[in-house]
Amino acid sequence: MLYVVSGPCDETTLVGVRVMKLSIFSPYGQLHKESGIAYLVANYLTRSGAEVAVLRCDGAVPACGRDRNGSTVRTPFQCARCVNEQQSLASWAGGRIRDISADTAAEDVLKTAQWLRSVATQDLYRVEFRGVNVWSACRAEFGARWEDVDVSRLSAAQERDLRALFSSYVRICVASERFFELYKPSICFATSVSDPLTRGFVSQAQVAGVDVAVFSYDADEELVTVTSLNGERRYSTSLVLEGVSTMRPDPRTWSPEVTSVVHEVLTFLGYAPDRVI
Repeated sequence: MLYVVSGPCDETTLVGVRVMKLSIFSPYGQLHKESGIAYLVANYLTRSGAEVAVLRCDGAVPACGRDRNGSTVRTPFQCARCVNEQQSLASWAGGRIRDISADTAAEDVLKTAQWLRSVATQDLYRVEFRGVNVWSACRAEFGARWEDVDVSRLSAAQERDLRALFSSYVRICVASERFFELYKPSICFATSVSDPLTRGFVSQAQVAGVDVAVFSYDADEELVTVTSLNGERRYSTSLVLEGVSTMRPDPRTWSPEVTSVVHEVLTFLGYAPDRVI
């Protein structure tokens, strides 16, 4: 059983209590507007006694959502920006960081490359990794990168890009599996769920039996939606926090409106703020 307290506490509050453990994966830092609410809740939990761990993407993947298309790849500046933003958010929320490269061995990279090279072009849309169709995990991102692409007739650049996305998905799956084995979280938060990296993280969370809450932003409605994958329930708020790490980190300084949203999210997820850690 998990417990939550109603606000900031000292160490004596936690005697004899099992501490809640939250993990977060938001590989693009503040690029996605839903990250603000996710880290806001994480901050509140940390200062209420919970443990928060952030799995940080440190660029150890061949392709990601920062790439524009097969001929425009990430630059060191783009990777550094994501890494620094993840660092800033984690520090603000009081979370500790573990990089995906720490859970990605050279042997993993070699085996993934060898496996993908063995897959014929016509079989790319049928290949599975740990029971998941990899094309389905990468389809949305690939479609955003290559408009009006004919999936039955890929160019050399398109196929190279698709294989890179497949490789990224597999690497994140492997790194996430090891992360969950090490950290054993009670619940995890994920952002930008249509992205292959996040989908790999979420897939392994579900395999590990961890509750998952996905944060997403609807630009048309200007809403942040939290989806609990345990029953596909949803909660939405119009509170959008860009640059959340510039806020004062102490929840006691937040406005009642902000604190109310945090309580609503926790209650929605089944961790009532008057009794969770």
